[in-house]
Amino acid sequence: MDRPVKTLLAPFEAGEVPLPETGSAWLFLNAADPGSAGDLFAQGRLCCVQPSRPAFLALERAGQEVWPEAPEDPFDGALVLLGKHRRLNEAMIAEANDAVRPGGLVLVAGDKALGAASARKWAGGQVPLGGSLAKHHGIAFWFPASEDAFAGVALPVTEPAPGFAAAPGMFSSDRIDIGSALLAEHIDGRIAGTVADFGAGWGYLSGAVLTQARPASLDLVEAYRPALDQALANLAPLRGEVPVTGRWLDVTTEPLPGPFDWVVMNPPFHTGRASEPDLGRAFIAAAARALKPSGRLLLVANRRLPYEQTLRDRFAAFVEGEVRDGFKLIEASRPRRTGGQDAAARNSG
Repeated sequence: MDRPVKTLLAPFEAGEVPLPETGSAWLFLNAADPGSAGDLFAQGRLCCVQPSRPAFLALERAGQEVWPEAPEDPFDGALVLLGKHRRLNEAMIAEANDAVRPGGLVLVAGDKALGAASARKWAGGQVPLGGSLAKHHGIAFWFPASEDAFAGVALPVTEPAPGFAAAPGMFSSDRIDIGSALLAEHIDGRIAGTVADFGAGWGYLSGAVLTQARPASLDLVEAYRPALDQALANLAPLRGEVPVTGRWLDVTTEPLPGPFDWVVMNPPFHTGRASEPDLGRAFIAAAARALKPSGRLLLVANRRLPYEQTLRDRFAAFVEGEVRDGFKLIEASRPRRTGGQDAAARNSG
């Protein structure tokens, strides 16, 4: 069990809040696997909500009931696991309050280093708190759900680029990412046929494909469900007659559509605070699997990330293009295959 989940469930263990009643239904926002502590809810229902595809799949494998967004069912209580985005945390707390019957328990927890104390102070300004507990380097707090609390609290909509909307929790939700801006400048009429945008986010690069390239079809592959839904809405005025399909998938682990003539991408390179080049390497390998034998990959990456060996292993050729503002543009061609299979057995570097 992860440390933040231990903090979240600590008030039950300490007797600070009553245990879930038999037959009760609980909502769990930004859910993570509760492990053996999930037995607290074994005599009722625990509805886990997780819009991030990798975490969603992990909950499925753990045997949890999991949804990408909360159903409209009434709940007797709610758990909220805080993340790193303040406004998203506030929106989740308000959502939990609204989903629970008046007087039902809303229990919230997060890491001290990620602003749990600030979230507690904010929530306490909206509704009287029932209590608080510090445990496992985190803070848990709780309150009874109230119909009069959190009025008007919602996830704010941003405009990172003209004609595009986004929201906190989405990558670069308040501005165009520098790397994506560089890549978009190099999207042109050469990019044609079946095209995919891996890690599509709120749709900026896909918008460049629709307006600057010649796609016969466009697939958006994105692991964060709210970003994918927003991207499809953003692209609706730009798509014309081009079929645009959203794919809520984990690029690194799930079977992908295709094969494609082109893949464009600004792959993520971290899941937390530290840089993790293996994530970008997995995106490159996924692109090689999804491309046609004559397919091409156009990607942008932080210039310090060591992707070159993976590109050598997965593609017959690649060239580095413009380097600017700490980012490098790379185009790779002819994905390597052995016996009709992706070269997954090769050393990925």
